Amino acid sequence: HNVIEFGNTSEIAVHGSSVPAFVHSYDLGAPGTLEVAVSYSGPERAAPQDITVNLEVLGQATLDAYNEEQETHYELIPTEVYSMEALTVTIPKGKSKGYVTVTVDPDKLDLSKAFALPLKISSVSSGIISGNFGVAIYAIGAKNKYDGAYTLKTSANTSLVPNANKSVTLVTSGANTVKLNPGLLGTYSNEVSYTIDPATNHVTVTCPSLGVQTPQDARSKWDDATKTLTVYW
Repeated sequence: HNVIEFGNTSEIAVHGSSVPAFVHSYDLGAPGTLEVAVSYSGPERAAPQDITVNLEVLGQATLDAYNEEQETHYELIPTEVYSMEALTVTIPKGKSKGYVTVTVDPDKLDLSKAFALPLKISSVSSGIISGNFGVAIYAIGAKNKYDGAYTLKTSANTSLVPNANKSVTLVTSGANTVKLNPGLLGTYSNEVSYTIDPATNHVTVTCPSLGVQTPQDARSKWDDATKTLTVYW
């Protein structure tokens, strides 16, 4: 039999997690939208009739369980940050999916925190609710201007990983701060963050597990024209 479940809105953050989580980030300065998909999934290609699906916004307990399982730090997204057009979705007869729109105001997010919206399929007019995808977590964040995909290169005399040439991402963790993913040198799990002074483009590095010399190297700079971060530490 088919089941009724949340459809993927992005790549699942951690495959094999007890609850699927989907990560969505939005540019500052304009509202963003998330189309939450509800799917009629299985061997039958389309719903035999209109199916009404009722949703419920879950509380912090759902996020706490996920945080403990995956070592994340999600907090329930404040109600003033988002709005849902409805908590009811219809999968039309002859179709396999229905959608409900969540509108997000990223400018109201505290960029130092990780927020998420946990949703549950509470009831359906007909059919079976999926046991694996009947609950989903939507991580919702904002992107500062430094957030994005980069190529990380190291010098020949860099200790641990010389002559690196790797694909990494810088992920927003504050108004002008980004966290390196993966961590140290794009190789290790050690947390490394860069904070850019928008007035001077000087970069301050933090690495809690190893520490950083003080005063920091004044040559560490962000080049806004080339989108290049050059760091000495």
